[in-house]
Amino acid sequence: MKKGIIAVAALTAAAGVSIGAFFIVKDKDAKEKQEESKKLSENQLFSFDSDDINKVEINSAEGAYTFVLEDEKWVNSPDSGNSFHIDQTKPQQICTTMCDLEADTNYGDADDESKKKYGLTDPYVVSLSDGSQSYTISIGDVSPTGNYYYAMIDGSSKIYAVQSAEITTLLYKRFDLIDTSIVPYSDNEIAEICLTRGGETIYDLTLDPDTGRWELPSEYSMLTVNQTRPDTILTVLSRLTAAQIVEENATDLSQYGLDQPYAELKVKGTDGKTHTLVLSRYGRESSKMMYVLIKESGLVGQYYTSDLDFVDFDLFDLILQNVESANMFNISEFEFSTPEVSDKFTLNAKDGTAECRDTAIDLSKAEIMDMFTNFYNSFSYISINGIDIKAEPELNEPVLSARYVLNSGVESKVDLVPTGESTDCYVFVDGKYSGTTTDSAFISGSMIPYYNQLCDLTSLTRNTQ
Repeated sequence: MKKGIIAVAALTAAAGVSIGAFFIVKDKDAKEKQEESKKLSENQLFSFDSDDINKVEINSAEGAYTFVLEDEKWVNSPDSGNSFHIDQTKPQQICTTMCDLEADTNYGDADDESKKKYGLTDPYVVSLSDGSQSYTISIGDVSPTGNYYYAMIDGSSKIYAVQSAEITTLLYKRFDLIDTSIVPYSDNEIAEICLTRGGETIYDLTLDPDTGRWELPSEYSMLTVNQTRPDTILTVLSRLTAAQIVEENATDLSQYGLDQPYAELKVKGTDGKTHTLVLSRYGRESSKMMYVLIKESGLVGQYYTSDLDFVDFDLFDLILQNVESANMFNISEFEFSTPEVSDKFTLNAKDGTAECRDTAIDLSKAEIMDMFTNFYNSFSYISINGIDIKAEPELNEPVLSARYVLNSGVESKVDLVPTGESTDCYVFVDGKYSGTTTDSAFISGSMIPYYNQLCDLTSLTRNTQ
């Protein structure tokens, strides 16, 4: 009986000790969590909504900058003394980084000695404001390992260690803050592009707001602009930024070769303003980089030459370099005439039927259809090899005349008249000189041979002149 009582007492005592230990451990855990929570709270530097910020101030050894938000765009404060266009991503990045910025640790309260030790006597200072409250961080030296920056915030006397990845999105030099876009427009805000080279206007493209098509000046109205060309130029201009800015408000342009530039590009926006870019190929890296002076802002930057290939374009590069007379599936009749042969066909390509001089041609046969297509395309798609706007040729003695009747009944005509140089010919469309030339060698090289083979396949007699 005594043994049982003793055992129960021992168990009760053990349970009491365990319960006591449990509460001691629990209390210890609670204190540790409280300490950890306090520590985390101390290292939480800021907590605010970045969208509420409407003012960003930067003070550094390089200069002072104040940006304010106006109509959802960051601009220089009127009293800031700066007039450059602001890279909109930079103020936004600063706000986003600071809104929930945390430190990894802190080194306790600062004094003069520790401030000097951590580079906080003359710090880089960023201050944000939402109009009623401000948030300021002072940034000192980077740690010896490069993993942290030392920092302080207004309202606290402690020195913190903040990860470098966070701080580097707050540290910007002057040229980092400048918008290096080559033009201040999106691609749908550009209305005119004019390039001069060697004092001569190379091309002048204007957007027709009614048709949405790019057009050349009236003296080039006979040329058809390849719409993909200006569209590509616009895409580049609206997105291109400098590889680096080298100078603001440059006065000695000769050091960049901009006193004798390679080209000048004027870009007019739908707002009616014109922005001028002066381009130079100068120095050892001229094949890779070009200097560009943005006249309106006075910035000189380096841009990759490959991005600016359109400054090497000639008018020829901007036009459609072929004349498509008519697609064979859209015509009911065509005829052609050369000094050697001439002929006339009626056609219903969709039904696979054609006729020439009362002879039926069965286009349902693959071999005949292939040869007929090769023959037709050989003279209905004419490749342009040059432009000669100043020429005034007469439509006399063409080496090729081709007439087409569309299914709608509309007629079109193409004539090739020799220029007198080699096999080049002036191209006439519907009786008017197109301002372009072509090499007529295809007539003897492919057109006539295809015609002869078609005649052989269909038992047609060649209609020689």
